[in-house]
Formats: sequence, C-alpha cells, structure tokens
Amino acid sequence: MRSRCSSSAALAAAVAVVAGCGGGSRPSAFPDPSGPLDVHMTQLAQNAGAMLEGVTFRGAGGKVVRALIASTRRSGRHPAVIFLTGSGGSLTDFLASDVRFAKSGGVGMSIQQPPNATTFAPLVENVRRALDVLVSRSDVDPRRLGIAGLSLGAETAAIVGGVDPRPGVFGLMSCRGSSIVLRYLRLARGSFFVQDGLLDLVVPHRELKRTIDAIHGGRRVVWYPDGHTLDPKAFASQLAWLQSELHTAE
Repeated sequence: MRSRCSSSAALAAAVAVVAGCGGGSRPSAFPDPSGPLDVHMTQLAQNAGAMLEGVTFRGAGGKVVRALIASTRRSGRHPAVIFLTGSGGSLTDFLASDVRFAKSGGVGMSIQQPPNATTFAPLVENVRRALDVLVSRSDVDPRRLGIAGLSLGAETAAIVGGVDPRPGVFGLMSCRGSSIVLRYLRLARGSFFVQDGLLDLVVPHRELKRTIDAIHGGRRVVWYPDGHTLDPKAFASQLAWLQSELHTAE
C-alpha cells in the first residue's frame, strides 16, 4: 500500500504523525502495541481472601516484564488496578495495595519498569501490555480498569489515560505536570484522585498545580503536609477511593 501513495500523500502522512494527528482525536506518538504477550504465571501464595502470582509478559521491544498480580478468590469478573511506583522503585512497593485491593474483591497488579528508560515510550507500552494481560483474564471485568501511580508512575498513568481508552479511574500521587504529561492528560477521560505534598522538594508546586488544572472530568484533590513521598495514610486513602470508584464489593 505504501508504494502506491504519492510523495505528497506520504509527506502529509508523516507530518500528521509528527504533529500527533493521525486522523483521530488521540495523538499517535504512542502507537498501539502488538505481538504475542507470552504470559507466564507462577503461584506464590494464597489464603482465603486472595492469591498472589508472579507474572512475566512481553513488553516494549519484546523484552520480558516482571509483574505481581494479587487476585480475589471470589468467583466472577472483578475490577482491576495497575499500581506504578516511582523512578528507581521496586516491584513490591505497592504490594500491600495489590493485596488489599484483591481482598476487597478486585485484582491488583504491579509491574517492574526499566530503570534506565530515557523516554516515556517503553513505560507507556509496558503499562498498555499489562492492561492486555489483565483483560485477557477470566476474572477481570474489562469495563472496570484503573491505574494508580506515584511520581514517574503517576506521570506514566496520566499519559496512558490519553492514549488508551480502557482505564477510566486514575490515582495520581506527586505527578509532575511536564509538557508531555499535560498534553496527554488533557485527552484522558474518567475519574481522578490527585494527591500532592505541600512540602514537595522534587516537583515544584506550580507543576503539581498544572497537572490538576489539565484534568477534564471528575476529580478529587487532596494536599498533604508532606514531601514528595506521601505518608501511609495517603496510600490508604488512595486505595479506599479506588475500591469505591471501581465498586470492588459488587
């Protein structure tokens, strides 16, 4: 097909891609991922309320991504949330949230992002592939998906919200309002819970405020007398909000 296009048409198409038009309402800087997921799961632990699995799947560039999935033992389909830690964070940073979300009647997932990523491209693709993993499961309701993140994880969640229509609930902690984050966050639709620290020395207050101002749709904003990493009460509040928005009790 490409060989039949005129040079002017090809140039116009290239300009559209660079400009983020692509013929639709969503910019195409982050194309839809494809290829086999190659999912492998290993049961790590279980009790009466939840089961914990170690998971691997193919992410950006075909590289293996490690993940943890905590799932409710209840039958049926349930809401799911991907929890994303900050730069340099560990796969287990949100493990407590994963398990508590599962015990309330949901599926919680954490993924290990590459520590040396120089752009958002592999981070966004890995999250979208993680969404693919979740919606392929028989215990996940694809209509009730969320993403929650801290710092770089929150920035990644905001961008995913602008390029992938599947998640509709977002928890953003200490989210820097950089130009690329704001560009995609303005396209995201859903419910947002924004949590920021008044004493944040990592992200300037004005950039935290820009994130809030860029949100279209329902939003809840809470400021804490904390620094960049908020105290445990903030994480508990985020979890309770996710449970309420995604109706884990159903």
